[in-house]
Amino acid sequence: MPIVPELAFSILIIDDEPDARAILRSELDKVPGVSLKITAAADGDEALNKLQGASFDLVFLDYQLPPTNGLNILEKIRQHHPKTAVVMMTAAGNEQVAVTAMKKGAMDYITKNELRRTDLGQLLHRVIEIRDLINQNMELRQVNQMKNEFIANVSHELRTPLTVIIGYANTMSDGGLGRLSDAQRKALGSIVDRAEGLMATLNNILRIREVHEGRRQMLLKPVDLKRLVENSLEKAGREVRRRKLDLTVEYPRPEVWVMADEEKLGDVIDNLLSNATKFSPPAGALRVAVSLEKGRARLSVIDAGPGVPPEVLPHIFDPFSAANQGPTRAYPGLGLGLSLSKQIIETIGGRIWIESEGSGRGTAARLELPIATKDAPARIVDGSEAVHKKRVLIVEDNPDLIEVLMLFLVSVSGNLSISTTHSGFEALERVEKEPPNLVILDVMLPGMSGFEVLARFKRLPADKRPPVMVLTGYSDALALAKEAGADAVMLKPFEKNAFVKKVLQLLDASSL
Repeated sequence: MPIVPELAFSILIIDDEPDARAILRSELDKVPGVSLKITAAADGDEALNKLQGASFDLVFLDYQLPPTNGLNILEKIRQHHPKTAVVMMTAAGNEQVAVTAMKKGAMDYITKNELRRTDLGQLLHRVIEIRDLINQNMELRQVNQMKNEFIANVSHELRTPLTVIIGYANTMSDGGLGRLSDAQRKALGSIVDRAEGLMATLNNILRIREVHEGRRQMLLKPVDLKRLVENSLEKAGREVRRRKLDLTVEYPRPEVWVMADEEKLGDVIDNLLSNATKFSPPAGALRVAVSLEKGRARLSVIDAGPGVPPEVLPHIFDPFSAANQGPTRAYPGLGLGLSLSKQIIETIGGRIWIESEGSGRGTAARLELPIATKDAPARIVDGSEAVHKKRVLIVEDNPDLIEVLMLFLVSVSGNLSISTTHSGFEALERVEKEPPNLVILDVMLPGMSGFEVLARFKRLPADKRPPVMVLTGYSDALALAKEAGADAVMLKPFEKNAFVKKVLQLLDASSL
């Protein structure tokens, strides 16, 4: 049989009671198959000094640590020693301490009374797993940072010569360097078009990088949507005329004001029109419509092109989706436009989607934004929150259970934006205004039951109807909730791992 090497651990015990330190050391010595190097500290200052001088795999941290408490030390450990796992210990069970410790980054929480019944061997193996995951995560971040820096450097290096090319070509086209023949003018026009297209691609790559690094902030001001669409149509006019497209434009009578970054929203509209003209057949129909839909402004760009195949539609907003089609694809492009458009629209509080049945039936690109007043005050939004984080709404009237659910959800991913409400009425309002990616719903709610909430959800349009996980303490309610439209049901009390597994399934774990 192969020899399994012992696992080596460096452990720091932080406790002001010598007897408690001795008991924990004795229990750790009983764990088979491990080699332990155990260090002890009697207070927080001594512990922090030892942490500065050595690397520890695991810290056992007492909550009662005069003159402060262990939570303050925990924050410092997580801040300065991210690879070190921490287990919080208390003399007696305290659910609130456990919740707070886990929120601040503790790996686990045990009481000293339960120490002898705790499987410390399993706990040590969990430390190894967490340490490996952290190391892999850091390596991936370093590789990602190198990739982003490379992309940024290459993009910036290309922008200067492209600016020179475009400048000289435009000067020649305007006759600044002498008269040109029609053939020369046509050739220069092609040079400018291709160079500007490449410049736009480089700009999109840099914007994607800014978003992923969380550096995108936008100043939102009232924007006249109709005027912005007219400007984009004017820029797209040359290609529309070249392809002889049958363009129809529809506007509502009143002005349509939305809160947006005018330049970024203009980029989105330009991209939708560019896609529509690119995919439209020569002399095909192209319809652009601005409308008002239930207090929201909607822009629709509808072409008569080949449409989007059903298997491609779910991934249409993925970065570089066009590049995944291989060398035989019929249309040029890296596939960054729609991905960036989605990020911009979601950052400014809207939504964007594509409708298509494929098979030559065309494509409808639509976006919606909340309506604003002409004199609404400007505000700044941070794109890193809106773009990356999936929204989870907890509908539950028990504050203790809400606390536990939030703790469980935090362990699922850091890319979740969690909000709560105590009633079905408020839940319906939240879902109408900003559809979450998942609703966690209790059955017994004041004023309106969870079954009635599910019934109301069924009446919403399909694109506004969120997945729902129902939690209930009544076994009879499980089947009723499924019949009412719940995507998943769980009976209280439930295991954390089972809860997390269902959440990951409903949120699509690959995108977290």
